[in-house]
Amino acid sequence: MAGTAVAGTALLSALGDDALASGARAAAGGIDLDGLGKAMSGRLLRPGDSGYDFASTTWNLALPSRRPAAIAQVANRQDVIECVRRAGGRGAPLAARSGGHNYAGFSTPDSGVVVDVSALNKITINDDGTAVVGSGAQLMQVYSALAARGRALPGGTCATVGIAGLTLGGGVGPLTRPYGLTCDRVTAASVVTADGAVHQATANTDADLFWALRGGGGGHAGIVTEFTFSTVPAPKPVVFKLEFSSSRTAKVLAAWSAWQNSVPKELTTTCNIGAGKDPSNTIEGTWVGKASALDGHLNALISEVGSKPTTKYVHQKSYLDTVLYFAPCKDVGSCKAESDGGTVTREAFHAASRVLPRVLKSADAQRVVEIMTKHADMCLLFDAVGGEVDAIGARDTAYAHRGAKASVQIYSWSETDKGELLTQAQQSLTRVLGTGSYVNYVNPMQTDWATSYWGANHDKMRRIVSAYDPTKVFDFPHSVLRG
Repeated sequence: MAGTAVAGTALLSALGDDALASGARAAAGGIDLDGLGKAMSGRLLRPGDSGYDFASTTWNLALPSRRPAAIAQVANRQDVIECVRRAGGRGAPLAARSGGHNYAGFSTPDSGVVVDVSALNKITINDDGTAVVGSGAQLMQVYSALAARGRALPGGTCATVGIAGLTLGGGVGPLTRPYGLTCDRVTAASVVTADGAVHQATANTDADLFWALRGGGGGHAGIVTEFTFSTVPAPKPVVFKLEFSSSRTAKVLAAWSAWQNSVPKELTTTCNIGAGKDPSNTIEGTWVGKASALDGHLNALISEVGSKPTTKYVHQKSYLDTVLYFAPCKDVGSCKAESDGGTVTREAFHAASRVLPRVLKSADAQRVVEIMTKHADMCLLFDAVGGEVDAIGARDTAYAHRGAKASVQIYSWSETDKGELLTQAQQSLTRVLGTGSYVNYVNPMQTDWATSYWGANHDKMRRIVSAYDPTKVFDFPHSVLRG
């Protein structure tokens, strides 16, 4: 999220006609990119510059190529301010980018200016357990720094995702139920808003902005440069995995849904339903309660399914090894993008989501499996929520899905699907899974996104974003100001 708009005419007239003619290469909307580049401590990449082609490539390789007018690799908060003041409100899109994992590539807009905050990755773990994290830090960097101090933060599984995008949309993962969403752990955020001002948003200062930052979704109202999180003592979770015969998949899904709703909050699982003629099933999760108590819970699930699992893996791990397991990476050093010397590769995919509002009945589970038989190279990831997520009221943050049973990601890696088949699957599943969607799982073909992302919080989210960004400096296709 980001900040400032200075009158473009005043800035351009101050340069003089001769200066403009002799070399101020202007982008769409009359942005003086030469002036912006000189004002920054970091580097401003433009078409033809070394490194531009790689920096303009979206993480999702299934998306059409993008060609921003400039990519500002900011070095500090002042660079962010310069970007907002010099590029905001001049007719070209202005977008913040942290890890760059936005499914639809909204953080890398054509003909726009990308404010790449990846260099703002400083992480400080204080003695009181709070963590001050730059908005450009990648998730595994955060996990590793926390683990070294015996602390933990609930979050996702993608090692290279930026902490900003994950947090601003909510943050669902394998430790969600005992510790809440990532956004629930935010106690303060430093934000450069659309007028170029710096705000320290907390529950007591800029409380409305603070509300929107916790689950409203990235790209709105301003650019976060730094978060402060409350953390928890690092647990030693028991990690487990169960697989059953594909002939039992509908029974597995129904049994899992009822079972997950009945177990203590110390248990968080994901039920993966793989598409195909005979849809497959996998249940993976973590348990942070007394290790010996897990067997009873797993046995109850197995009994409900009515057959023994074909695969059963149960192992207690350290916090760091747990997040590496789900990444999955061999070690912290490999949990980086290939371009940075790691093993994490960019992917080509399409994705969408629904949010499960209730426990699935047997007939519902059967219908889900029937829909999956009509597809291939696709899966459904039912990520359990509840627990500490529901300890916060549905209107207390922008995250609209308190009380839901699961966040369901619909993920396709088909080489022939351009997003249409995935969207058809999302529409077919709506009758069973409901109309809600998780704002971090953007499907650009989805038509009901505005009500789907924010639900009853939509109007408040829109009012707050409009107040901080009345001229739509931070405009993008799924902005709440468009819905």
